[in-house]
Amino acid sequence: MIWLPIVGDYADIDAYASILAYADLLNQRGKTARTYIPMAPNYSVPEELRLPDQENATFDFQPDDEAIILDVSIPEAINRLIPDGQILEIIDHHPGYETYWQERIGNKAIIEKIGAVATSIFEWWGECWDYGKISPQIARLLLGAILDNTLNFTANTTTERDRLAAKKLTEIANTTLADYTTWYFSAVSNAIISDLPQALLNDCKPLKSPLDSTSILGFGQLTLWAAKDIIKQQEQIQKIMNANYTDWIVSIICISEQKNYILTSSSSLDSYFTKLLGLKKQNQWLISNHLYLRKEIIGKVLVASSQDTL
Repeated sequence: MIWLPIVGDYADIDAYASILAYADLLNQRGKTARTYIPMAPNYSVPEELRLPDQENATFDFQPDDEAIILDVSIPEAINRLIPDGQILEIIDHHPGYETYWQERIGNKAIIEKIGAVATSIFEWWGECWDYGKISPQIARLLLGAILDNTLNFTANTTTERDRLAAKKLTEIANTTLADYTTWYFSAVSNAIISDLPQALLNDCKPLKSPLDSTSILGFGQLTLWAAKDIIKQQEQIQKIMNANYTDWIVSIICISEQKNYILTSSSSLDSYFTKLLGLKKQNQWLISNHLYLRKEIIGKVLVASSQDTL
């Protein structure tokens, strides 16, 4: 049995779409594959895109089973579920652990600079199977993941591979890129606004604080087409994060304005991220002059920490 599990405390659209698509590919090719998705996906997966019949909430991992890990490469998170010796592949695009996994599993670790893991999974369909056997439902999921993770192709991590994959997926999904983009980001925004606490907590990642390596920083991220209604809810955001983390940062990505609105738990974190990202302050929000994905910010934190430049 090949397992494709969610690793971590929540499921976003890149992990969710990639896991379902890869499991479908393996099963079509006669390799028994099973997903493990123990929680409802977060706001980035609109209800209309969910495929609940392909979400398996039980995990019965046996000594002779193998696992494919998608959209994450944090060793501690993976090893809570899977020993290194039973990892068939890791496919990720987050920086920080490339050398770690190369030393342990060699070329079974594919951690590359690309907008979305969904792009890699789509390409793999064509390389080892047949694009024509991707269902419209899976195509819409993969397309949503690419739009989300590239911020509608405006993120610095966007590649030509992402653009080409999205173009082909619109054809399989029987839609146009313009129509699907409008629908997808509207659905995501509605989900966030309807339940802000749930949306925010279901897109939080813990990382070591750049100010104190013994402390954990909660890093929340919300991606919307327009952020004006969310940034008015500053006090509620602070209340939500303070109830769950001592130190935290929240990044509101506003695609239409090409800006991040950033809020932190302390003046020291304000100063750190202002210097790291070149931010300007407006009321209590820190504002960027272009878009940053969370993984880009974390990448900059890692570089700064290794060089001790901040």
